[in-house]
Amino acid sequence: MNYLAHLHLAHISRTSLAGALLGEFARGAIDPALPPELQLGIRLHRRIDSFTDAHPRHLGAVRALPSPFRRYGGIIMDMMFDHFLARHWSRYHPWALADFIGYSHRRLQPGAHWPPDMVMLVERLKQHRLLAQYRSLEGITRAIIRIDGRFRRPTPLPDCAPLLRAHYDEMDQAFLAFYPELQDFVLSQTRRD
Repeated sequence: MNYLAHLHLAHISRTSLAGALLGEFARGAIDPALPPELQLGIRLHRRIDSFTDAHPRHLGAVRALPSPFRRYGGIIMDMMFDHFLARHWSRYHPWALADFIGYSHRRLQPGAHWPPDMVMLVERLKQHRLLAQYRSLEGITRAIIRIDGRFRRPTPLPDCAPLLRAHYDEMDQAFLAFYPELQDFVLSQTRRD
């Protein structure tokens, strides 16, 4: 899952939004000097990613992608699942998406434990209203294309638009079947910690 889903899942589980994003940047063992809410956010982020990557709906959607996109299928599906969360937002949250994004922007204030990359990410999310752009296929396509710049070598991601249109309905159905299971999983994990 990508940023919108991690923030949403942190909110419904009453865990740290900052911790949910920090999981994107923390590598290796979790620093015991971090505040407990950030440690929990990192653990939950990792569990969400592991659950998602191993889930048959996610795996099936990735495997359905043609070569050479299949190699980047995890990225594509994580982004598309954020797109479908944004599109079907009212099924999963009582607030309007714009209100949730505004709330997230207000809550995400740089802290002492934030790495510089996370500070830059949150600034970009706010400045360019990236989460709001996830709702449209064009917006999520642009977001996927931007990911190409993170790789040392060119990827097929800049050519993903026809693929997304061709597989759109199947991806949507995979998301709708998957996301309630992910929500249940997250709530069971937070009761455990």
